[in-house]
Amino acid sequence: MISQLRIYTINRGMIDQWVKHFTENLVPLQEGLGIKIGGMWVNEDKNQFIWTRSFADAEDLKTKEAAFYGSSEWAAIVDHTRSHVARTVVQGMAPAVKTDGDGLTVGSEKVSQLRMYTVNGGMMDSWVKLFSGTLAPLQENLGMKIDAQWVNEDKNQFIWIRSFADDDDLKAKEAAFGASPDWQAIQGSARDHLARLDVITMNAVAKVAVKA
Repeated sequence: MISQLRIYTINRGMIDQWVKHFTENLVPLQEGLGIKIGGMWVNEDKNQFIWTRSFADAEDLKTKEAAFYGSSEWAAIVDHTRSHVARTVVQGMAPAVKTDGDGLTVGSEKVSQLRMYTVNGGMMDSWVKLFSGTLAPLQENLGMKIDAQWVNEDKNQFIWIRSFADDDDLKAKEAAFGASPDWQAIQGSARDHLARLDVITMNAVAKVAVKA
């Protein structure tokens, strides 16, 4: 299974109509072609729309993207779609730990963090082991929900998502994590693995129910 993390910067003032267009038109079109849409989020501060989609493998991605971009449905809305988007960033990813699916579990939480870590060269395997074996359980024991863990090998990035009930829940649980003796004991080792940390806080977008 491989996934794409797609971050779109939406033209100012157009985020609401973009979300409506995307959920009502682009999601059904892609899912009708067998493309699995994972999560969808909005970062209002940066006017970003963030979403994931997944494929069985590289050949499946190539085939389904060709079908999507070659469809008459896409041709009919391509200009309208692109008129909303100022910038597109796409990253290919694979699940960081063995999983039957794309590694993403989306729940009812309203606030999420997309966390992109650039890992020091040669340290990805030890980082994944540290994160999945120690850091993820520590956070989950404090009530944080870890939604996904991916690796982008081309950029030496570890990409993950965690979620919270709301902004207050995020602040409280981050404070509890930062003060925990378990984190204090391993923070030096964790930080030694990382060259850069990028964090985007975002709000969940729900899929539109498909009418029968």
